[in-house]
Amino acid sequence: MSALIIILTSASVVAFVAACAAFCLSGTRRGRFLLLVGWGLGSLLFIANAVAAQAPPFGNMRHVLCFFPLALAPAWRLLVQKRRLPLSGPIAGAAAVSLIGALCMPLQSAWRQAPALQSPWFVPHVVSYVISYGLLAISAFCAAAAFGAKRELRLLAADAAARLAFPFMTFGLCSGALWADAAWGRYWSWDVKEVWSLITWLVYLLYFHLVGKTSRERRVLLIFGFVCVVITFVVVNFAPAVDSLHSYAK
Repeated sequence: MSALIIILTSASVVAFVAACAAFCLSGTRRGRFLLLVGWGLGSLLFIANAVAAQAPPFGNMRHVLCFFPLALAPAWRLLVQKRRLPLSGPIAGAAAVSLIGALCMPLQSAWRQAPALQSPWFVPHVVSYVISYGLLAISAFCAAAAFGAKRELRLLAADAAARLAFPFMTFGLCSGALWADAAWGRYWSWDVKEVWSLITWLVYLLYFHLVGKTSRERRVLLIFGFVCVVITFVVVNFAPAVDSLHSYAK
């Protein structure tokens, strides 16, 4: 099973990298085909991780990174197919980066759910946050690339991705509080991950209130917001000096 997981992860990386290259070279039809191949392989990888873990495969960082590309599929359908926004290349690139990160982590094939994870809130909480973080990664990329003749189009794409992400992030924050009350007897404990989750949510809330401001201010807030996402999702989990109730995600 471990060998199959590595093969599927590697093959998915190749498919998404090729899709990103195809979109950059204006090969739209080929890019779409390669995206579908990547998502098909990603679905098989998700199943393989679930079989190996004997549980929903969301409880450690490698599992989450493997699920990340699948979380972007509905966003691609809505933002690219329906709204005609130029996000196919960034979505394919983000999917490839997440899977490369997964390849750099141990398989943890013997992983089992910690007691705190054995809750009905487990899957919806994690899935909502993964969807929101994926969309915010795309939003930050578009904001950073928003210059020149296509500035307004890229800012429009960045804004659309952030707006789609915000309800998922809000649900993740609220469901996390309900889960914490069920697991630890309190809705909020000022744990470092909880604090950074709240900071991230507030930064994007500020962005929506300043959306009428200049393009530069909008870009800065979207990029800064994603820096907060990285701190919440990666730094808090892996920094050795950080003591968090959420350390089971390492």
